[in-house]
Amino acid sequence: MSLNDIENINKVESYFYKRIRGLDTNKENIKKRIDKFSELIRLKENASDLSFEDNSALRRISIVLTTKCNLKCVWCHREEKHVKDAGYLEKELHKDKVKKILPELKGFHVLTWGGLGEPLLNKDIYELSKEARKYVPIVKTTSNGTTLVKKNIPKIIDSGLNYLEVSIDGFDNAANKKLRGSDENVIIENLIEFSDKSSIPLQINSVVSEENYISLLGAVDKLKDVKNIVCLHAIPLFMTKHMIEKGIKKISNSNFIKLLNRWESDIKKYKLNWELSPNQAETSFDPVIFLKEKYNICFTPFEDPTINVDGNIVPCSRLQHLGIENVFEKGFKAVWNCKKMKTFRREQLKGNYGDLCQRECSMKVTTSQTNEERLKELKSVHQSIEL
Repeated sequence: MSLNDIENINKVESYFYKRIRGLDTNKENIKKRIDKFSELIRLKENASDLSFEDNSALRRISIVLTTKCNLKCVWCHREEKHVKDAGYLEKELHKDKVKKILPELKGFHVLTWGGLGEPLLNKDIYELSKEARKYVPIVKTTSNGTTLVKKNIPKIIDSGLNYLEVSIDGFDNAANKKLRGSDENVIIENLIEFSDKSSIPLQINSVVSEENYISLLGAVDKLKDVKNIVCLHAIPLFMTKHMIEKGIKKISNSNFIKLLNRWESDIKKYKLNWELSPNQAETSFDPVIFLKEKYNICFTPFEDPTINVDGNIVPCSRLQHLGIENVFEKGFKAVWNCKKMKTFRREQLKGNYGDLCQRECSMKVTTSQTNEERLKELKSVHQSIEL
C-alpha cells in the first residue's frame, strides 16, 4: 500500500469517528469498519467478500415499510422504468413480519424506516417504532414533511421515534413545488409546531443539483425558527435515466462549495448549533463517496444493509427492487452474507458493475472478464441486472 493510500485512510478515519446522522460513536465498532475500509483499499479484488457478522459493526439497518407515496419528486427512483416494471411500487410490509425479525436486529445502533415511499403513510410505523426501540437505540425515519400534521405529532412522539429526517429541495417558494410537488412553507410550519411540542432531533436533507442549488441558498434563513434542527445535510445527485432525460445535471464542485459556504456563514450568523454535513473539508472524504471516486469500490454492500418492502435483502438502497434473499424466511444473518451477496461484492471488487451502478454512481468497468463472463456472474445475483 502506498504512502498516499495510508494518508487517505487516516483522513477518512477522522470522518468515521464523527457522530454523523445518528451513527454509532463506539470506537471498537467504528474500528471494525475502518479495518474493512482499509482492507478493501489494500487488497482490492483480493479482499474478502464477507461483510461483518456482528450487527454492531454495521452502519445501520434500513427497512422499507411502504412504497406508497403522496408526492412525485423528479429525482426519485420511483420514476425509473425498471422500478415500475418490477412491480415494486404501491406495496406495504406487514407489521407481523417486521415484528418477527426485530429481535435479530439487536446490536445495530440505528434502524431507519426508509425506501421508495413516505414511511408515515404506513399506519403501523408508530407501533413498529415502539417495538423496535426494545432492540435498537436509535429508530428514525425520513419524511417528505407533508405527513407531519397536527394529528400525527402526538403519535410520533409516543412511538419512540428518536430522530427524524425531513426532505426539502428548495427554499424560494417555487423550486420545492416544481421538484417535489409540495410547499416548503407548509412543511416548515409543520416543523415549527413539531419542534414546539417535541425534543426529537431533526435533520433537513436537501438534494443538490444545478437545477436547484440557487433555491437552496436561503435554507438557513427560512429554517432558523425550527428549534430541534441538529443537522443540515446536502445530498449530491445519484443520476438516473429519468433525470438524464429531463436534462437535470449534477452540481459543479464550485457551486457546491458556494452553497456550503453560504450555509456555514448563515449558521454562524444566527448562532445556530447545527452540524453542516458535509462541510467543505469533508466533501471529498465521505467514506462511501471516497471509495467510489478514488478506488472504484462501493462500501455500501459491505456495511449498509437494506430490507425491501418484500422482505428481501438488497445490494443497495438505490437497487431496492433487486430482492436477493428473503430475511423473513432465512433470517438476517443468513441472507446478509449469502452466496448472492458475496458474489455481488466480489464482482464489484473486480470492477464488474452493472448498468445501474455505472449510471447512478459513476462506477467504472475495469474487469478483464469478457462481457459474457461479466453478465453470467451478475445474472447469478439477479436476473434483471444488465451490462
